[in-house]
Amino acid sequence: MRRLTIVLVLFFCGIAFSQAEHFETGYIELLKKDLQAEAKKLVDENLGLTDDQAKVFWPIYDRYDVALLELSNERLDVIADYMLDFYDLSDEKAESLLKRVFEIDQKKLDIQKEYFDKFNAVLPATLVGKFYQIDNHIDLLISLQRTESIPLIQTGSGE
Repeated sequence: MRRLTIVLVLFFCGIAFSQAEHFETGYIELLKKDLQAEAKKLVDENLGLTDDQAKVFWPIYDRYDVALLELSNERLDVIADYMLDFYDLSDEKAESLLKRVFEIDQKKLDIQKEYFDKFNAVLPATLVGKFYQIDNHIDLLISLQRTESIPLIQTGSGE
C-alpha cells in the first residue's frame, strides 16, 4: 500500500512538473490538490497518531501545508522563468534565478522551524521528528521527479 501511494505521488509530480507547460493552469491546480491529498495520506499512514494527537496535529499540519504550497508556487514560477530563457540564459538571469531559489529554500527552512515549535508544543518530540522524516522523504521524492524533468543549464562548454 505504501509503495502504491509513493508511486502515485511520483506520477502526479511527474505530470505536474514535467508537463506543466502543456496543461492549463486549472489542471495543474487539480494535480497539486491531488498531490497534497496523497502527501497527507502518506503522513497519516506512517505517523501513527492517537485520536487525541490527531485532533491537535491536523489543524497545524493544514496551516503548514498551505505555507509550503505558497513556496511550491514560487518554485514553479522560477522553473517557468528558467524554461522561458533556457536556450538563451544570460549570466544575469541565471544569477537572479539562483538567488530566488536560495530565498525559497530559506523561506522553507524558516517555515519548518516555525512549525517545529508549533508541533513540538502539542506532540512528543519523537513524533515531531518522525513527522519531519516523513515530510523530508516526500519532499525528496518530489525534488527527484522535478530534477529529472528540468534540463541542466547550457553553458556552451560541451553542455
